[in-house]
Amino acid sequence: MMRRRLVMQNETAKPAVRRFPFFSSVRWKLLVVYLLLILFAMQLIGAYFVQSLHHYFVDAFERSISQEATFLSSTLQPTLGANRPLGFYSRDLVHAIAHISNATIYVLDKDGNVLATSGNPYLVGLKRVDPEVTSALLGLQDTQIALDPSTSQRQLYFSQPLHFHGQIVGAVEFVAPMQSVDHSISIITLLFATGTLLALALTAFLAVIIAQTITGPISAITQRTRELAAGNFDSTVQVRSNDEIGELASTFNMLTRRLQQSIANTEQEKGRLQAVMSNMSEGVIAVDRKFRVLLLNPAAGRLLGRAPEQLVGEFITSHLDVDGDRTEPMIIDLLGRFVEVSLTALQRRSSRAESVEMREDFGGYLIVLRDVTAETRLEESRKRFVADVSHELRTPITSLKSYLEALLEGAREDPVTEDKFLRVMERETDRMARLIRDLLQLSRFDSGYEALHCEPVPVEVLLHRVTERFSLLAFQSNIQFITKLSDTGVWIQIDRDRIEQAIDNIISNALKYTPSGGKITVDARMDESKEWVMLTISDTGSGIDPRELPHIFERFYRVDLSRARQLGGSGLGLSIAKEIIEAHGGTIRATSARNEGTAFVIGLPVCEGEIEDEHA
Repeated sequence: MMRRRLVMQNETAKPAVRRFPFFSSVRWKLLVVYLLLILFAMQLIGAYFVQSLHHYFVDAFERSISQEATFLSSTLQPTLGANRPLGFYSRDLVHAIAHISNATIYVLDKDGNVLATSGNPYLVGLKRVDPEVTSALLGLQDTQIALDPSTSQRQLYFSQPLHFHGQIVGAVEFVAPMQSVDHSISIITLLFATGTLLALALTAFLAVIIAQTITGPISAITQRTRELAAGNFDSTVQVRSNDEIGELASTFNMLTRRLQQSIANTEQEKGRLQAVMSNMSEGVIAVDRKFRVLLLNPAAGRLLGRAPEQLVGEFITSHLDVDGDRTEPMIIDLLGRFVEVSLTALQRRSSRAESVEMREDFGGYLIVLRDVTAETRLEESRKRFVADVSHELRTPITSLKSYLEALLEGAREDPVTEDKFLRVMERETDRMARLIRDLLQLSRFDSGYEALHCEPVPVEVLLHRVTERFSLLAFQSNIQFITKLSDTGVWIQIDRDRIEQAIDNIISNALKYTPSGGKITVDARMDESKEWVMLTISDTGSGIDPRELPHIFERFYRVDLSRARQLGGSGLGLSIAKEIIEAHGGTIRATSARNEGTAFVIGLPVCEGEIEDEHA
C-alpha cells in the first residue's frame, strides 16, 4: 500500500517543462565548457598574433619608405643647397623611386612649394600645408597613417627635411598606399581563423569522448533515482569504481535503505496522529503556505459545516478570514456560532548546516478552532449590562451634583430656591432608582418582553421637565437652552421615564459637542396630519459627517472615538433612545452636517380622544 500510494502521487505530478533541453545535460555542459575555454585561449592568442603581425608589416613598410626617402634626400640636397633648379636627372630619379615604392613623392623647397612630384604635374609651384610637411620644414621627421577619403584606403604619409651645411633647404614627402600591407595581414588572419576552426572541431570530438566517460555512471544513478521516486525501493546502483562516482553510488544505496525505514516510521506516526485528531473536541486544520487544506479532523468539519474529505484541497480562506501576519487568537462568527481561531506557523525541521534562509522557511500553518459560543455570549451580555448602567446613571448623577453644588454655594439661603432644588433632587434620585431597576430589564427590549408603563402626558409638561433638568447644566456650560411649544393641549401616550431617558440621551450628547456660546433648542409641534407630535432637538455643535449618519443609532458606534471617550460617551445612548422611541410606535431620525450642528426629530403618536388635563 505504501509503494502504491507513492506511485499514484508520482503519476499525478507533471514533469517540469525544460526550456533549453540541450543545456540540461552535464555531458553537453562539459562539451560547451571545453569549447569555450579553447575558443577563449585561441582568441587571446589570435588577437596577440594579429596585433604583432600588424606592427611588423607596418614597421617594415615604414623602414622601406624611410630608406628610399633618405636616398632621395642625399641626392637632392646639393642641388637645393646651391639654389639651382632641378634637372632632368633629378626629376627622373623622383619618378623612378616613386615607381619602385609605389608612392607619390613631393620635393619641396624651404617655403613648402612643390618643386617636383611624381603625381599630378599641375601641383608644381603650389604650396603644401600638410602637418607632416610643416614638421619636416621645422627639422623634424614625421610619419602619419591616415584614411584617404577618396579611396577609403589607409595611406602612409612620410616627410623628411633636406639639410645642407646645417641649413634646412627643403623637404621630401612620400604618400604611399598601404593596400598591400592590409592585404597581406588579411590573408594571414584568414589562415589563422581556419586553423582555429579546425582545432575547435577536433576539440569538440575529444570533449564528447571525455564527457561520455564521466557522465555515463551518473546517468545510471539518475535512472535508479527515477525508479526510487516511482516507489521502487529495491532498486540499487552497481558500484564499479572507488572514485567519487563510486562513492556516490554507495551513498545512494545507503540512502535507499534509510528512506525505507523513514517511510515506515512516518506511516506509523501518521496512524497515531489520525487517532488523536479524530477524538479531539477542537477543530484542527493543517494548511500549506497558500492556505490550501492538507488535513483536518472531524471536529473541524462539523464547525465548518462540511465533510472533511470535501474540504481537502480547498483554500481555507474561502471559509475563514485568516492571515499569516495575524497569529493572535481571534473570535469570529461561523455559521451562527462564535469560534476562536488560533493560527500557528509550522516551522520546518532544519540542521545546523542549513543556511539561515532555509531555517526560516516553514511548511504552512496549523489552525485550531474552538467553539466559544456560550462564553462569548455571556461575556457580551455582561459588557453590555455594565456599559448601559454606566451610561444611563451618568445624567442623573450629574444633575444631582449640579444642584448640590448650587445649594452649597449659597442657594440654600433662599428657602424657595432650596425647596425647589431639593424637590428636583428628589425626583432625580427616584429616577435613578427606577433606572437601576429598569436597566436590569434592558436586555429584554430585544426579546420583546419588556413592558412599557404608558400614561397620557401633556407635551408642555414633558418640555417643562426637560427644562428643569438641563437649564442649569446648559447655563454652567455657557450654552443657551431654548424650548418651544407651537401647539398646546396636546397629549401623548408614553412611558414618561423611558421617553425622558431617550430625550436625556440626545440632549446630553448635544451638551457634550456644543461649544461654549452655542445654542440647544427643543421644539415641539404637530405635523400637518395632526396625528403626530414632532419633537426636534437641535444644536449648534460640531455636527456629524453625512456619511456617518446611517450608523449613529448602532450600538457602541461613536462618530469621533477619541473625543467620545474623552467626554465619557459609551456609544449606547442613541441606540437606547431609538429602542425606546420605536417601542412607543414612534420614529427617530437625524440630520446634520460638519460644523453646522445636528438635529434629531422624534415622532410620537398623539393620544386619541379627549383627556382631562389633571396637570392644569
